[in-house]
Amino acid sequence: MKSFCTKIPTNWPVYVFILAVLVLWSKHAQWAFWYLNSYQEYCVSDWLINYRGGFVRRGFLGQLFWDAFRIFPFDVRKFILSLPFIFSPILLIILLKIFHQRRWSPIVLFTFCCFGATFFSPNIRRDYWVLIMVFAIFFMASRWISNRRRIFLWGYLLLSTLTIISYEPVIFIFLPIFFFVIKKRLLVWLLTPVVFATFLSKGNAETAQVIWQSWEPLFEAYPASDDNNMGLGVEALGWRLIPTMLFHLRMAYIGLKPSFMTLPLTIYMLAGTYYLMTHFSVVRFPIWKAHPYSDRALSNVLIFQTLSMLPMFTILSCDWGRNITLTCISTFLLLHFFPNAPRSMPRIDRISNGLLTIIDRYKIFKSPCFYIFVALTIPVPLSEAPHLGDSLLGIFVSLFFQL
Repeated sequence: MKSFCTKIPTNWPVYVFILAVLVLWSKHAQWAFWYLNSYQEYCVSDWLINYRGGFVRRGFLGQLFWDAFRIFPFDVRKFILSLPFIFSPILLIILLKIFHQRRWSPIVLFTFCCFGATFFSPNIRRDYWVLIMVFAIFFMASRWISNRRRIFLWGYLLLSTLTIISYEPVIFIFLPIFFFVIKKRLLVWLLTPVVFATFLSKGNAETAQVIWQSWEPLFEAYPASDDNNMGLGVEALGWRLIPTMLFHLRMAYIGLKPSFMTLPLTIYMLAGTYYLMTHFSVVRFPIWKAHPYSDRALSNVLIFQTLSMLPMFTILSCDWGRNITLTCISTFLLLHFFPNAPRSMPRIDRISNGLLTIIDRYKIFKSPCFYIFVALTIPVPLSEAPHLGDSLLGIFVSLFFQL
């Protein structure tokens, strides 16, 4: 058993694992294009928010689509459904380039905590585009911090503003690190007017109605289904704030249906994500030059990003899979551009030291076999409580029975 485990980095299990991810991703692409025949779904309607009813949060990209449709009519629904399959490979290429430059083992990128849950979800929204923008924002900020050239500061402000008015929760991904860790608070204060203007421009039911009616030429030119109800993404503009927050809290935690598997699987999901992220050096990809990386540095940034994203994990969202993906991938982006950041977290560092001391007592956690097992079985659902079917292995079993 020992000799088998030591040979895994150059043996077939790693290839099988990555092949499984790519096969299932292709299967999801086929499903999205052939069966998601509706404008009403959140993953489509969320992109349709525009400024026809006035300035409103998340309306920038929808306004661009609306203006483009007026100039040159096209099937906006199919275009929207294609976006995740355009942005996800771009993001993966960016991350693989970073991992190659840093000599990090890339296996973790194919686990459910990074790409898996959102790869195979029918409800992918702006996540990959947002993470690409975070990459660009970190790039501009790091260049400005290092040489103080104004062009990078202006680039940071432009990219940050466009991203915030397109998807306002992005502020929880990059503003806390600048304020509390990097301590370049000018980067935060300069965006304060944009943040307040965006969060205050929530819209209402009347705004949502005007927006939905503005797309009637699209619905007539490219009918998708018989469902004439307003899309959930646009309808959300009319939801009241407090009830919406309580709804997300119930969906994510309080309102979970009692089950003897719910709590263990939730713990396994969180603990498994922490393990896969902090111990990615355990498994090395064949023909990939990789060096061990500090699990303590990874732990510090991962915990900080999780704390920064708590509003998304609690009252602003109930989408476990999306939030975990945003947290994990932004951790790698942050470590790449700000490698000294983990040293500026003394309180979190003590927590990391305690957790990693417990983990490193057991040799099994250093086994490539065990790492691949967790990568195959960790359940990361899109929303609500995790189930056995929310893992890579669970999806394969489901597909097998459907054949």
